[in-house]
Amino acid sequence: MMDNARVQILLSTWNGERWLPELLASLEKQTFQDWQLLIRDDGSTDQTLRILLKWQAAHPDKLAGLLLDGCHLGSKLSFSRLVEASTAPCLMFCDQDDVWFPEKIELQYTALRRLEAQYGEATPLLVHSDLVVVDEERAIQAVSFWDYRDFAVGQRKQAYLLNNVVTGCATAFNRVAADLAFPLPLYAMEHDRWLALVCAWFGQIQALPHPLLLYRQHEANAIGAAPANANGLSTRVEAWSQQAEVFLHRFGERLDAQDSKLVTAVAGLRHLHGWKRRQQILHHRLFKPGVLNNVALLLFA
Repeated sequence: MMDNARVQILLSTWNGERWLPELLASLEKQTFQDWQLLIRDDGSTDQTLRILLKWQAAHPDKLAGLLLDGCHLGSKLSFSRLVEASTAPCLMFCDQDDVWFPEKIELQYTALRRLEAQYGEATPLLVHSDLVVVDEERAIQAVSFWDYRDFAVGQRKQAYLLNNVVTGCATAFNRVAADLAFPLPLYAMEHDRWLALVCAWFGQIQALPHPLLLYRQHEANAIGAAPANANGLSTRVEAWSQQAEVFLHRFGERLDAQDSKLVTAVAGLRHLHGWKRRQQILHHRLFKPGVLNNVALLLFA
């Protein structure tokens, strides 16, 4: 395994034979070339492994490692394994079905280095960018994922307890952020959501307004771009609460009294029901962006 690249791209694959060739071709066209690919296959049963081995043979210097344990962990834990196996100072998550624009690595790596110069290399740092939403055939569905989802990408750190605006495949982060956030705790909602939460509270996040990849939507998306709705809101409150509890368990000693009180309030939501839960939401102002979102939160949480 070679480990001297400045950037490692962390790719989790699972039955991605249809999409992988286009993704790999887009990586080869990057304007910044000091990168290597670290791959974990999540138990594919199609031609994914054959495609990866063929690419490895053609680009032996570009592959930092191919992790094959035969287990199907799901994307969240698969990406956690990749972060744990990584060695580079700059890391980028990568989805098998996307297409990266040629300047993606260069712009995100440069932005991350600027943040390091400003805040110091010991600070957890994360850079993320906008995405163009496309369908299976690459027809454009939305020129800005942030506009499509009405994201407030400059949100305060407290908002990350309930609301994520960072998309993993559009993210670059430094080694300090990786070491602080990973391995992923069991009740972290997603790998990118947890990483953003940790960086928002203990580091810095910079949003680049440039769309830097095609974010492909299809029936097999693990998460996808569709907006959340009121259905399942109670389940999401349970997930926010569990995630806040593990956040408190891991980082409680770093929090001041006011922050600790807020995180404890979110962690306690799942133990409350009916009016008591609404009262907790109102008292601690545990709101999401948008009036309708908060009406739904109070009616259906």
